[in-house]
Amino acid sequence: MLRSAAVRKSLTFFLLKSANTALATLWSFLLAYSLVRIVGLENYAFFATVIAFASLILQADLGISIRLFGRMRQDFLHPGQASREDLGSAAMAALWSYAALAVLATLLFGLAVWAAGLGVEAYRPVYVLLFLGSALPLPWMILRVTANAFDAYVMTETIDFIRRSALFGLTLALLAGLPLMAYSLAFVALWLAGLAVLFALARRRVPLLAQQGLRARRGFSVLRQDLRGIAASAQLSISEFLIYIFPYYAIPLMHRDALALVAFDMFYKVTRFATTAYLTVSETLLPHQTRAWHAGDRAGLWRTLRLAFVLGLVPMLGGAGVIGLFGEQFFGLLLGQAGVVTPAVRVAICVMLVLMLVQTLCGAFLAATGFLAPLARRASLTLAAMLGFAALTAQQGWTVEVFIGGYVALYGCEALSYLVLMIRTIRRHEQGSSPAGSPIGV
Repeated sequence: MLRSAAVRKSLTFFLLKSANTALATLWSFLLAYSLVRIVGLENYAFFATVIAFASLILQADLGISIRLFGRMRQDFLHPGQASREDLGSAAMAALWSYAALAVLATLLFGLAVWAAGLGVEAYRPVYVLLFLGSALPLPWMILRVTANAFDAYVMTETIDFIRRSALFGLTLALLAGLPLMAYSLAFVALWLAGLAVLFALARRRVPLLAQQGLRARRGFSVLRQDLRGIAASAQLSISEFLIYIFPYYAIPLMHRDALALVAFDMFYKVTRFATTAYLTVSETLLPHQTRAWHAGDRAGLWRTLRLAFVLGLVPMLGGAGVIGLFGEQFFGLLLGQAGVVTPAVRVAICVMLVLMLVQTLCGAFLAATGFLAPLARRASLTLAAMLGFAALTAQQGWTVEVFIGGYVALYGCEALSYLVLMIRTIRRHEQGSSPAGSPIGV
């Protein structure tokens, strides 16, 4: 009976997460389609840069949410090994700090936009609102991982599904003539409403946050005591983020043509769709994988890992099929101009879809079980290699297609290193003692 209930819960989560992935992907492309037609292709490049820059704020998390998830998940599966009140205070300290940081960063961004005269004057309030809406996922991350660590993942995905559905409808209205300013205000309002609902429900339903006497000051002290673990998590989080985002700043320095950045933006959007789709699979099976890991159930662990890769093949093959067979028509329709995303870039997208499946599934499992330091070292080396290759591309005057090709090759090295690390880690534990109840390593 319990197993049947767990299966139903996992299936519900998978369906909700799949729907959210689809909505996120459709929204991303629909927003690009709408903005290109409202502000023009040249001005769209600046909008894309604003949203990408706002994503930098999310790295203020420094991987703390990943680290806290591992500790909270261990506390949920093995109660009593750590002070639940301390972990709850740490989560609250991070939550309020992140909310304040999102607001402060938006204010500073707004001042910079007006002081430097960036973008089109009429769109500057829109830039600021889109920036704020893109920074609000920062406090959302802490609430989400806290709820998910205590198996409340269906609740978080349900709230996100409602928010994303409303946002998608709003973006359709934008295409139909809704003013861009009204859209931007509603975009922020939807995020604030989602945060308020999740916070209220989490305080009632998640044991860690339902406790009385949680203190932010104590939470900061708890985080300081875990600096070694947080440092590894921060290194991993920042390196992985910069791997994805630095081309938005490198390409304009290498190529003055805005279309080069638009081509990478399309590459980024499709491959980020892949990451989101793979995370849907990973997050559905991660509770079962972490249970098997902590219980020393190696057969169950390998079974869920194999299942994750099999399920991940569905979005991978679907995405590669669409881009490989219909990419020219798809991007031509989206951008209103053929030839921006060349055949070489489309091939790179297809290869990247394969590599991201390996990197995402292996990295998510290793991070959730606490192997942050070895992941961080590999990600940092990959980032350094990519930055070096970007400098070489600029020096040699190579095309954006050559840059993207080299980027994919270096990313492939990282993905394979994650796979090797995961296999070695599991086999090492198969030959040694059970990790059940042991501290999460860094």
